[in-house]
Amino acid sequence: MKKWLFCAAVLGASSAAYAQSSVTLYGRIDTGLQYQTGMPQGNAFTMESGNWDSPRFGMMGTEDIGGATKVVFKLEAGFNSLNGGIGSTLFSREATVGLANDTWGTFKVGNMGAYELQQDSFDLDPQLMMLYGIQTLVRGRNWSTASNGLEYASPLLGGLRVKGQYDLTNSTTWNAGNPGSGPGQLGGAQGRSGGIELTYDTASAHLMAIYDEIRDSNGQFDNVYVNSRSIMAGGTYRIGAVTLYGGYQLLDAPQASNEGYFGDGAPTSLPAGTSPPTQASQEWLGARWYATAATSLGAAVYHTNANHGNGNATLYTLTATYSVSKRTTFYSEVATVRNSATSNIGLGDGYSDPYGANGVDDSASATTNTRTNPNFGGSQTGVFAGVVTRF
Repeated sequence: MKKWLFCAAVLGASSAAYAQSSVTLYGRIDTGLQYQTGMPQGNAFTMESGNWDSPRFGMMGTEDIGGATKVVFKLEAGFNSLNGGIGSTLFSREATVGLANDTWGTFKVGNMGAYELQQDSFDLDPQLMMLYGIQTLVRGRNWSTASNGLEYASPLLGGLRVKGQYDLTNSTTWNAGNPGSGPGQLGGAQGRSGGIELTYDTASAHLMAIYDEIRDSNGQFDNVYVNSRSIMAGGTYRIGAVTLYGGYQLLDAPQASNEGYFGDGAPTSLPAGTSPPTQASQEWLGARWYATAATSLGAAVYHTNANHGNGNATLYTLTATYSVSKRTTFYSEVATVRNSATSNIGLGDGYSDPYGANGVDDSASATTNTRTNPNFGGSQTGVFAGVVTRF
C-alpha cells in the first residue's frame, strides 16, 4: 500500500511539473521570385529565400519555478528555403536561457544572434522588414547580429519599456573574439557591442529610441556600415485603418579607415573627392493602409547622405500583402533607388553591395569584383513577390 501511494505521489508530482512547463515548436518558410535592373552586368531574374520573413525553425519554452518567476529558453535556426541549407551554426539566430518575472522583467544570456538590439528598429519600418526598406540605404547595418550576450528587458511601466544588451567578446584582449558579425564586406569578428532601447506605447502611438554600438576586433569604430555607433529615433501613429511611420538614424565611425572598409587597406576605385565616410544619416516617412482584415498597402520614401563627398541616395518603395489565412500571406514589393554622382547604393542586403566600386566602375578588379552595386550615380529598380507561411 505504501509503495502504491509513493508511486502515485511521484506520478502526481511529475504531472504537476509538466503542467507548469511548456515547450513550443515554431517556424516559417518564405520563398519568392525577384527581378532587378541596373546590376553591374545587366538585369537579374532570380528565386529568393526570405525577401520578407527570414526562414527559420526553433523551439522555446518556460518552466514555472515559483514566486512568479519562470525559466525561459529559446533555440532558433535559420535556413535557406531554396536548398534547405542551414546557417553556419545550427542555432545561429538565437540560443538563450534566462529568468522572467512579471514584476522585475526578463534577463537572458547566450547567443542573441539575429535579435541583436538594432533589429528591433524594424518596428519603425513602414515596409515591415521587407528586403527594400530601413536597412537598404545603410548597407545592411540594421541587420546586425551578436553573440556571447546579456539582455535585460523591463516590464511595461505605464506604457514605457527599457531594454538593454551587452555582448562580451570572450577574449583575454577584451575587444576581440566575438563570433557574431555584421553584414559588411569584411565578414570578420566583431569586438564589443551593445546598446539601450526605450519604447513608449499608447492606444494609437508607438515611439522608439535606440542607441547601439558595434566595434571591430580592435575595439574601434572603423566602418560606418559595419562597426559604428548608431542612434535612431522614430515612431508610428495609427489613424483608423492607416498607420503613419517616420524616423531618423545617424551612423558614426570616427576611426573610419581604408582597412575598415576594404580589409587589406587597398580601396577599390572611388569618385574624385571621396574618401571613406565617418558619418551617414538616414530619414524616412511612410504609411500603411489596412484596407481589409486581410489586405494591406504600404508606401515609403527613405533618404541618406554620407559625408566626405560620398553623396546621397533616395529609395522609393511600394508594398502589398494579402493573408489567405492566419498562417499564410502573399506579398510583393517594388522599389527604386536613385544615387547622386558619388553614391552607388544598391537594393542588396549589405552583403553583396557594400561600400566601394563595382566591377564596372573599377576595371582593375573587374575579374574578381562580384558586387551588385549600381555604377556611381546610377540607379536600381527591383520587384519581387512571394509567399510566407508560419507554424
